[in-house]
Amino acid sequence: MLIIPISGKIGWRNPPLITLVILLINCLVYFLFQTHDDAARMAAEEFYLDSGLMAIELPYYRDYLEATGKADDEALAADPADTEAMMRLHFALETDADFLRRLKNGRVITPQNAEYENWRGLRQEYERKCNRSVAYAHGLRPAASRVSAFFTYMFLHGSVGHLVGNMVFLWILGCMIEIGAGRLLFTGIYLISGLMAGGLFCLVYPSSMVPLVGASGAIAGLMGAYTVLYGRTRVSVFYSLGFYFNTARIPAIVLLPAWIANECYQLFFSGASHVAYVAHIGGLAGGALLAYAGDRLVGKVDRDSFAETAEDKIAPLMHQALEHVAKLEMRPAQALFEEILELSPDHPEALSHLFNLHKLSPDSPAFHDVTKRLLQLYGKTPATHAAAISSMAPIPVSRNGRPCPFRFTCRWPGSWPLPVKPGPRKKYCWPS
Repeated sequence: MLIIPISGKIGWRNPPLITLVILLINCLVYFLFQTHDDAARMAAEEFYLDSGLMAIELPYYRDYLEATGKADDEALAADPADTEAMMRLHFALETDADFLRRLKNGRVITPQNAEYENWRGLRQEYERKCNRSVAYAHGLRPAASRVSAFFTYMFLHGSVGHLVGNMVFLWILGCMIEIGAGRLLFTGIYLISGLMAGGLFCLVYPSSMVPLVGASGAIAGLMGAYTVLYGRTRVSVFYSLGFYFNTARIPAIVLLPAWIANECYQLFFSGASHVAYVAHIGGLAGGALLAYAGDRLVGKVDRDSFAETAEDKIAPLMHQALEHVAKLEMRPAQALFEEILELSPDHPEALSHLFNLHKLSPDSPAFHDVTKRLLQLYGKTPATHAAAISSMAPIPVSRNGRPCPFRFTCRWPGSWPLPVKPGPRKKYCWPS
């Protein structure tokens, strides 16, 4: 199940600078420092296989598994000549924090063993090669965690696909939260949610040696914050059930239980996966709590910033009306201006154009009505008085003696207030 909030109101008048900075940092870290991670890990594994380190460590590990009752039949029956089976056993060793702790403390291969010095040199070289991988060196490994790793893991990714997927969600949610809640609250939610996501992961998997990397925990925090900050505000979302997809408008808070339920389902029923669903859950819950607290402390959340924009019906009508004016088709232009005024009775442009059209018949009731409306509109503020006086100036007369309703267009050739070409009117009108 996929549910993504969508909005068409992201713009550049108040650009989401922090979102852009975080997105840029993630991309730079990956493309400048992580592009060779796979090669570094492969080189380390080849060294482990070819240097003889595997032949030294794995027999001890199998004895440990058997002694602790952790071994399954497959591990015990693995043939040392079967490279693939041995590498699976090696991966189990590298993720077994208890055995690794014993191994590195000299409690498995002791200094009394004849192979100790050789093993220690090979193990140090192997770890040095592993640390050439940025993800391995700076990812969050719960059983060997460092304080700095709680921050650095948020800016590391396992692949280009992993990076792109996270950055798409970061852009969508980051823009919404930053524009609606402000940069300070957004930054706090993002970073602290990432810390909380990593913290829950460490609590659930305290003995894990597999490095956690990716911005998805922090982004999940933005998802949780989004649902709380916009609360009952109805937001547009895109959802997909695999075989069916559509859009809907629902209260934002409904997304929180839906997202958490989806992560829990994936965690317990999706089988073996490299996705850190526990970190996602920690981020979602953390972001929601932070947004709840931040909204009350900061109190400047604009919940209407992503309300659905009403369809603009006036602009297309105005465009059509001005096209008719350009072709001197006054009746259809007049009908369109009147239609605009039905939608917006105090629309200044429509009133002004309709006033100019009705000046051709100054004795008509329609002319007096639109004049009254235009004067009332212009008289609302002192700043519009000059425009009102200018609009009531005498009607210019063309060379052939007919009234020219486009007084402002006749002052100087080529000087037109309307976005249309002067056309043939220019050679009939005297400058006023």
